[in-house]
Amino acid sequence: NAWCQDDCFNDNKTQSVLQKIENVTGVPDTNSEYLQLLRYEVGQFYKTHHDYISHHTSRQEGVRILTVFLYLNDVEAGGGTDFPKLGLTVMPKKGRALIWPSVLDEDPNRKDPRTDHQALPVEKGLKFGANAWLHQRSFKDVFERGCQ
Repeated sequence: NAWCQDDCFNDNKTQSVLQKIENVTGVPDTNSEYLQLLRYEVGQFYKTHHDYISHHTSRQEGVRILTVFLYLNDVEAGGGTDFPKLGLTVMPKKGRALIWPSVLDEDPNRKDPRTDHQALPVEKGLKFGANAWLHQRSFKDVFERGCQ
């Protein structure tokens, strides 16, 4: 994986995508971590996990409230995003964005246990994607100041 910073972040196409994420979610881009760019080859996967990080409740940026996953290509076979507790699997399709909460509406400091998820193995071809993790408050200002 790689992080979309500097030239990547300032690229017009990246800025257009980030603006769309802001428009759809209502969360300002400054609250988003830099995009994490991903490449999965045949057989690669990511085990079941959650994007909520509990010790972020005491950090300036707060916890991750939403994940936006961008599918950057069509995968020949496999590579879905699976939510075991919801019985839901979303298959990769170029241009598709998948958005899910990390926290509960009634208590945005508490993890939403329903959104454990996993990246299923790529069976044929490659999978390219990008994660955008959106926080309660400004992530980028805190990051630029080198704060924790």
